[in-house]
Amino acid sequence: MTVALVFLGFALFLVLGSPIVWAMAAGVILAVSAGDLHMPTAWLAQQTLRGADSISLAAIPLFLLAGELMNRGGLTRHIMGIAESLFGRMRGGLGLVNVATAFVYGGITGSATADTGAIAKVMIPAMEERGYGRAFAAAVTAASGTLGIIVPPSVVMILYGVLTNTSIGGLFVAGVVPGVLLAASFMVTAYIVGVRERFPLIDKPLDVRQLRLDLLYAMPALLMPVLVLASIVLGYATTTEAAALSVLYAWAAGALVYRELSWRDLVPAMLEAVVTTGAVMIIMAIATPFGWILTFEQVPHAVAEWIAAVQAGPSMTILMIILALAFVGLWMDLGPAIIILAPILVPIAKAAGFDPYQIGIIFTVTLGLGLFTPPVGTNIFVVCNVGRIGIGAVSRRLVPFWIATFVVIGLLAAFPGLSSWLPGIMGY
Repeated sequence: MTVALVFLGFALFLVLGSPIVWAMAAGVILAVSAGDLHMPTAWLAQQTLRGADSISLAAIPLFLLAGELMNRGGLTRHIMGIAESLFGRMRGGLGLVNVATAFVYGGITGSATADTGAIAKVMIPAMEERGYGRAFAAAVTAASGTLGIIVPPSVVMILYGVLTNTSIGGLFVAGVVPGVLLAASFMVTAYIVGVRERFPLIDKPLDVRQLRLDLLYAMPALLMPVLVLASIVLGYATTTEAAALSVLYAWAAGALVYRELSWRDLVPAMLEAVVTTGAVMIIMAIATPFGWILTFEQVPHAVAEWIAAVQAGPSMTILMIILALAFVGLWMDLGPAIIILAPILVPIAKAAGFDPYQIGIIFTVTLGLGLFTPPVGTNIFVVCNVGRIGIGAVSRRLVPFWIATFVVIGLLAAFPGLSSWLPGIMGY
């Protein structure tokens, strides 16, 4: 009865066009007021406040602010210069440059949408100017933007770690190899498309001097994710403390090293970080009573019993989980999807014998697919807005990148060591 009321309120408000967070809140309020929980209204307020009361969540605005400061510090063209020097002379090389730039940005901002927007403004016009189709330029930008949620530090991994009581530092370490693997798969895809369609090459010789200058200039930014990860792994800082250090480091790099970050940039950067954080925190707050009701009503246990009843082994269990994540990712934003599905599916995956970090990475990558998949892919809307192109044209160009992502997800499911080997070495 109670679970039915939760999902009835949730579905009803979704159909009415309400934002997901308020649809979740409606389901919870309906269950508390008309269900058989026998909980006072004060319980709902207490649970909601508790959902946002986590020191680990404080890392989110700090990492976002650090990324904003780096973005405003004039870094983009130098990262692009390095990538272009390394990959630009290959067929379809600017597609590889796009992916490489997104990979580096993923280690700075931790946000897929922020990465996609920053890179799209520079890469789409540059690729079109050099003879690449606008639809392909937009597609590779939308796909590679998802690296921001996998390459540490990652806002999504912080959410997942808080929700599932998984070490956030361990998740950051676990994301390194899968992040490299996904970036490599996108590069191979861009190269194959470039060769097949004979995209133009850069015919000028490699300027070693310029490459050295770009490397030297970009080195402070390139070192930031390394220093953040090292401080957590070596035990010198918690995730939140490392995020605070990253803000100081980003300010020092932008203001003192690059000299392109002024005091006037601080307030807009803070406002951008606050707006994004507010959207995340309200979801986390409402998710706590929502998840509590599902757990109290033993929904995860019921789903696990159903899977056991159909005699699904570990392989079939993880396949069902991946399909469920991919389906939900088509029509729900990544944050709410994790918040709703993690309490249900993670215990089932653990019971089937899968490593906690492996599950976390599979969750992240599979739901990340929804960021560049219609009908609600956020990255698609970003690149279509920047590139002034239709969703249909971009979606057709995204098909090879969807295939590449599913291949990587399959590898992550089949080979646990890809996500658990490095955390094991680091003592997680």
